[in-house]
Amino acid sequence: MRIAHIADTHIGFSAYRRSDPDTGMNQREVDVYRAFERLVDSLISERPDAVLHSGDLFDSVRPSNRALSVVLEQLLRLSEERIPVVMIAGNHSTPRLRETGSVFRLFEHIKGVHAFYTPGKHCLELGDLTVAAFPHQDKGSMVEALQGWRRGRSRFEVGMLHAGIQGLTRYSMGEANELNLPSSLLNLDADYIALGHFHGKEQITENAWYSGSLERLSFAEAGQEKGYMLVDLDKGRKDFVSLPARPMRSLGPFKAKGKDAGDLQDELVAALSSAQLEGSIVRLVVEDVPAALYRSLDLNAMRALAEKAVHLELKFEIVQGTDSVQWRSTAFGSLDQEFGSYLSRVPVEGVDKEELRRRGLDYLKRGERE
Repeated sequence: MRIAHIADTHIGFSAYRRSDPDTGMNQREVDVYRAFERLVDSLISERPDAVLHSGDLFDSVRPSNRALSVVLEQLLRLSEERIPVVMIAGNHSTPRLRETGSVFRLFEHIKGVHAFYTPGKHCLELGDLTVAAFPHQDKGSMVEALQGWRRGRSRFEVGMLHAGIQGLTRYSMGEANELNLPSSLLNLDADYIALGHFHGKEQITENAWYSGSLERLSFAEAGQEKGYMLVDLDKGRKDFVSLPARPMRSLGPFKAKGKDAGDLQDELVAALSSAQLEGSIVRLVVEDVPAALYRSLDLNAMRALAEKAVHLELKFEIVQGTDSVQWRSTAFGSLDQEFGSYLSRVPVEGVDKEELRRRGLDYLKRGERE
């Protein structure tokens, strides 16, 4: 009995201003679509007995028609191959108002696809396997559901939930509507617990794992390998299947204290020149930068070196006098890019996200003209 454990695909995610040359769509949105397609290619090749998706299938509560189309197409491929799929809602795909409804209802007609998005514990039997699914919900009901979990009579039993782990802050994403649980709740009689929410591959307890995301969605993930877990329940074997992802590089931090503008400029240019920037998402971090020194730097020369990068963020810790410190982050110097990047990271309910983005950008452009 083999299961594939995936999570945090965030279909519909978009960021930065670079467009994909083949489609004209946002490059990061296309990256996420392609990562999901590569995943399904791999699943069809591996042919697990079940696929478990532990939350945040979509990046928002109300995904675009394009995001829905991509997911439907790939789920149908798995359905046609008779590979069962079990999905739970994560915090990004759970509306705060129950009346809003869940996009997961669209998948209920697909043969072999089982989606759980309401509070409590849901059990599904797939031959010798019982899946105990705990969708994203408020902390009280989640704790009650986990404490009430008793193993059934199936040969194998696995659990799946979407949450951070309290006391281990690195497993919290710091997001709105996220759920954090004490690690003691994971001491369950299960052959495997498939976790979602944290974007890196990580073992939490003897039988509980995060599979991580398929794409690098923030600079906190710059050094992470991406892919999914392939678990053989008969042999107790847990393998990580690595999949390609967009390169993400964080350079630094470099220290500006005690340096003049020329020396610091040369150091930063040398770092950018020696890095593999083409097709990458890049951040360069510089600390302890006096305000006068910052104003003397040629930022345009640095940006020019990253012309073939998908994105360059220049992040400076500006020191004002002796006590005041602030971070200044410059990507390509545009307020509309910052707005678009922020909007891509937060869940929005009750309004079309693309329409909100369009109206916001129009407002910013009018302000610039005025």
